[in-house]
Amino acid sequence: MKNSSLWISVLFLFTTVNVFAQETDINNEVVSFTKRELMSGFVFDVKKEQEELLTDETKFNEEQTLLNAKFRFENRFWNLLDYKQEQFNAAFEIGPFGGFGNWEDSSYVEHTVADQNFYGIRTSANVTYSNRIYYDAKSYTLLSVNAWGRYDLYKQNSNGETTDSLGVVGDFDDGKTKDRLRYGLNAKAAWGLGRLSPMNHLMVAHYLLEKYYPGRIFSDYEIARFAQVIATLKNNRDLKTKRNVENEMAALVGFINGKLMLELPKAMPAEWQFSEFDPRFEGQRVEFGPFFKYYNQEPDFVYGGYIQYDNSRYKNVKWNRNFSANLNYNRYKKQDWMLGEINLGWTYYAELKSQFDFGVKYVPGIEINGFEDVGPLSHNLIPYLSYFTQLNSNSRIKLDFAWRFADGEQFVLPGPEFSLAIYRSRY
Repeated sequence: MKNSSLWISVLFLFTTVNVFAQETDINNEVVSFTKRELMSGFVFDVKKEQEELLTDETKFNEEQTLLNAKFRFENRFWNLLDYKQEQFNAAFEIGPFGGFGNWEDSSYVEHTVADQNFYGIRTSANVTYSNRIYYDAKSYTLLSVNAWGRYDLYKQNSNGETTDSLGVVGDFDDGKTKDRLRYGLNAKAAWGLGRLSPMNHLMVAHYLLEKYYPGRIFSDYEIARFAQVIATLKNNRDLKTKRNVENEMAALVGFINGKLMLELPKAMPAEWQFSEFDPRFEGQRVEFGPFFKYYNQEPDFVYGGYIQYDNSRYKNVKWNRNFSANLNYNRYKKQDWMLGEINLGWTYYAELKSQFDFGVKYVPGIEINGFEDVGPLSHNLIPYLSYFTQLNSNSRIKLDFAWRFADGEQFVLPGPEFSLAIYRSRY
């Protein structure tokens, strides 16, 4: 009965996507989006982590619920053009963390099971680069690389019991200072068809014209030309110099007065400081190719192939619908597995200041050992919600929440995931 309900839910997701796909296309001429952004602020999050290490003689498994408070500095760059879509992200974080959990350490000599609590300081860094090179309007190749590292210094208090090789049970009580270094590298290459075009500047043009000139009907051509003016202003910003709002507004006035023969409303400059969202897309694409992942703990090296389909729908100024489906085959020295992810979500934009994202992910997984020993299909469901708002031209708040309903802990760790970021942005 449980599996039937999950498959009905998946069928509903695909049906909903098909219904949305029948709607009339909207003007999609603005494809450029160039933006560099420096961000610094504080992040508070709660999440679960799990780690396992297996050898021929030993087994170690640890599960933790972590509470983090950290300072983050981040550099983000988008360069989305007609012939390439390039993205770069570099982040550094440092701050205290703590939490609780349990661990199990087993060998031929003894078997120890213990509960734990811990506190300390965590430092981490992450760099991601991806680039889609287009050979024509719809076909491209992709290269994506992600490198990360994390160092923890913490005090761990453990309490449990230990059993030796003779079956003698004793108490285990230990408190010590430990450190932990983890790092990894992920990379993938792919060939793809299709394009997701950024609609941010077209959204701003739609919004400003519809709000401040409600009695005027604008053609798609007029909206697209205004969007190009907005794109030119935003794409040419330089982080080394302070934004000149007066010059930017003068360019808007020049277009609205000179091309549309309209007066600039006094309230429009106050809203010009907003609309600084991440890329908002329209279109669809499918890509497939190989990947590999290295992690300095088990699993240490995983490689395989994937196929992914993305479909985003710009419905109007306020609404976007986003759908993606991914299937990947993972090879590993101990076992192989297939993992999928189907994501259906919506985004609601409250004027030019705020953004709400909500939806659900379905993550099926199955263990495959040479196609001779196939394990049971695991069903995992993850509803999620996020909120982003711009308090002023520089201050931001972002809230993310998700709850993972999982069959077990093999592919998805069950439970909540929460993050609150309060930061300042320079762009």
